[in-house]
Amino acid sequence: MDDLNIKIKFPDGISTWGVEDLIPYENNPRTHSQEQLQQLVSSMIEFGFTNPILVDKVSKEIIAGHGRLMAAQMLGLKKVPVIALSHLSEAQRRKLIIADNQLALNAGWDEDLLSTEISALKEMGEDLDVLGFDDEFMDEMLNSALNSDFSSDEEPEEMGSLVEKFGVPPFSILEVRKGYWQDRKRQWKNLIGENGESRTGTLFQEGTFIAEMGTVSILDPVLCEIIVSWFGLGKGTKCVDPFSGDTSFGFVSAVKGCEFTGIELRQEQAKLNQVRCDKSKLNAKYICDDGQNVLKHVEEKSQDLLFSCPPYFDLEVYSDLDNDASNQESYEEFFKILDNAFSEAIKTLKDNRFAAIVVSNIRNQKTGFYRNFVDDIIRLFQRNGMAFYNDIILVDSLGSAPRRAAHNMKNRKVVKVHQNVLIFYKGDSSKIKEIYKDDVFVDNFLEEENHG
Repeated sequence: MDDLNIKIKFPDGISTWGVEDLIPYENNPRTHSQEQLQQLVSSMIEFGFTNPILVDKVSKEIIAGHGRLMAAQMLGLKKVPVIALSHLSEAQRRKLIIADNQLALNAGWDEDLLSTEISALKEMGEDLDVLGFDDEFMDEMLNSALNSDFSSDEEPEEMGSLVEKFGVPPFSILEVRKGYWQDRKRQWKNLIGENGESRTGTLFQEGTFIAEMGTVSILDPVLCEIIVSWFGLGKGTKCVDPFSGDTSFGFVSAVKGCEFTGIELRQEQAKLNQVRCDKSKLNAKYICDDGQNVLKHVEEKSQDLLFSCPPYFDLEVYSDLDNDASNQESYEEFFKILDNAFSEAIKTLKDNRFAAIVVSNIRNQKTGFYRNFVDDIIRLFQRNGMAFYNDIILVDSLGSAPRRAAHNMKNRKVVKVHQNVLIFYKGDSSKIKEIYKDDVFVDNFLEEENHG
């Protein structure tokens, strides 16, 4: 190949070095097959040289990018984009050569989302060979996408009408892996722009979340839409959350015409949330305070919907603040904070209103046994005058579950891939039909946002 015939685009603002100036590390333990090198070549032709080669500034030895250099040579390139590092010690340089490759191998695929993306690319007529998957895996992903919308024992016509009216079928099991869920989720994510910036690296312990984004948990916006659509009162619904966390629920509820008030302990997160909502001119207010102080900011019997996905004790530690529930030394201290906050938040609800709490049982890190977190939450709300009304199971995307399953089974632990969405009601259940009208539950505003 000749670089005069094939023009490979380089990233802007990155220095280029002559190929002959780069010195491969003689003890590089990473191997590259001809098939993989050809895949790198195809990728460069399709996307450009997007990932510069890392080199030691003094010795000019390659730290990361041996395969990319070989692919560049196959293309006949005379220069390549390079980032020169001068801050590494000899030991750090040798460790990075290994870590750069192994850390990438440790990542997994959310196969449900991957199958949806591959199917969409196929429908667009795109070349899928550049993705680097073998034919068998690609066929598996395409078949998964084809079969994702409806289970084999359901009539598509009936399911389709439920999806059209309610967003998702109103069953006790909600499946985020379905095509209709994933399509809506992508639209919401593009609209919200939430990436968990303020919590990178907080997820320490194995666990399942409503949505995974690298090393942080992000609340699924489709679940947020379902909760506000099914258990809110339409436009004008006043929503409160004493553990607001990321932007998802406040943003979604406000887009749906609700008035949202969220309490968030961490200043950085509260500010990020408010900036996102203000940018979209939404009626959402984030207050930086302890959730136990919710009554300082929200009047009693003023709210129409209580929604929250509280911390899961030490599963994800959000900050080192003394009053952060996730930062408590014992489960008992953690739950006392939740008890105080929710007991006060329940007082903000009007009569004949719903509360929706997303929780999951969590393991004791020392013993491996489950703590009875779900039942503790149920008893908390019942003790504060709210009846347990719906028990919903949210089936999560698999994410890294297949990779963790074999390891977990050494201790006979099955990988949990679901959440509990607990629905409580405060008041006279006979009035539900009068107050909550059987109206349109979802609309096509997301399509209008994307095409408007």
